[in-house]
Amino acid sequence: MDMISRLSDDLLLKILSSLPTKDVVSTMLLSKRWKFLWTMVPALYFQSDFESSKDEYAKFRQHVYLFMVLHNSPVLETFKLRLGWHSTTDDITTWIKIAVARRVRKLKIHCYTDDDDIFLPSCLYTYNNLEVLKLGNSIVLDVPEDVRLPSLKTLHLLCVEFRNEESARRLLTGGCPLLEEFVLDKSENVSPPCFYLEAPSLQRLSILDTYREGNDSDVKVVIKTPSLRYLNVVDKCDSGLLFLSENMPDMVVANVSVVYKNPEMLMRSFTSVKRLSLCLATSVIQHRVEFNQLVHLELCSSVEKWCELLNWMLESSPKLKVLKLNKCKPHRFVYAKHIEYPGGKPSSVPECLLFHLNTFEWNFYNGCREEKKMVAYILRHAKRLKSAKISLWDLDCEDEPQWRSFHRASKLCQLLSEREPRSNWYES
Repeated sequence: MDMISRLSDDLLLKILSSLPTKDVVSTMLLSKRWKFLWTMVPALYFQSDFESSKDEYAKFRQHVYLFMVLHNSPVLETFKLRLGWHSTTDDITTWIKIAVARRVRKLKIHCYTDDDDIFLPSCLYTYNNLEVLKLGNSIVLDVPEDVRLPSLKTLHLLCVEFRNEESARRLLTGGCPLLEEFVLDKSENVSPPCFYLEAPSLQRLSILDTYREGNDSDVKVVIKTPSLRYLNVVDKCDSGLLFLSENMPDMVVANVSVVYKNPEMLMRSFTSVKRLSLCLATSVIQHRVEFNQLVHLELCSSVEKWCELLNWMLESSPKLKVLKLNKCKPHRFVYAKHIEYPGGKPSSVPECLLFHLNTFEWNFYNGCREEKKMVAYILRHAKRLKSAKISLWDLDCEDEPQWRSFHRASKLCQLLSEREPRSNWYES
């Protein structure tokens, strides 16, 4: 305790900022020096029990009001609320208004209510100093026409609702002119079905949308983000809800898991990526798309027609250096263990195999005929290969001696293998 007390106030406040506020308040009992230190903490974090009674929530609410009145930090860096069943719009509105008056920069609110929706105060939509806004669950965004968040750089919307499409359009097509990171989770089938995101400064984008029953034809997300560098997409809407601008020359990394019937337009948005992870349940893409910057490819081998997709990617990626084959989690796609996938070899050896590929990994390899053919083909033609690692998923698979005997074009290639426990399939 004496060692901690010798630390500077700035360092102590930084440490206290990582703790729930109720724990921070308790430090006032440690010594005279700590008596008022808690009132200067630049980050406030309040959490109520999700299943607390109304009386317990009333005590929690009184605690929050009291602390915010006594709080004396000149700038509130972070204000975080995680609230349960009895939270109300009135309470949250009051607390947000106090936080805005304290010049809050980062606001994170997650509410779980069983009855009423939670609305945010209108002053929040025109607040100049907000840099980070993360919202989740029972929140409804009713965005006014004059929305303007000129400092906002990070926006996370996790299963929140927009009151209507106009509210979504106002916020996402001009309301955040400096936005750099946007995370959208529509996995709870939240409204509205259509999103239009136009953010010239956006660099990182993540979208999660799970499959929904019924008509998907009216569901879509239109993205115009010319400065995008990182993209993460999980979409189980087979009609293909995502429409990306092809003009994204700065994109470096893309992680894509979709079940589109016609993904060619989507793939054309990734021509500048250097690292690409694909879990693409699709028919064969008819036209060639050049991925001239791609050096690292991870591809799921547990979806239908993965072999044709891999051949297509090898032919389209002349500079590819690293190839990894994985299997998705069972809840993402149905795993087909020993299905024989149709598809032949490329008509000519892809340029990447002849001149660039140096690392090859296959996780959850089980030795079916199509997999053996693919391993043999890559080893036979990858002239610059330095390492090939095969992780056998099926403990009964006896294929290791066979693939070790395959002809290798690269004499420097080191063959590695290991047994992948079945439990890892469910934990991956």
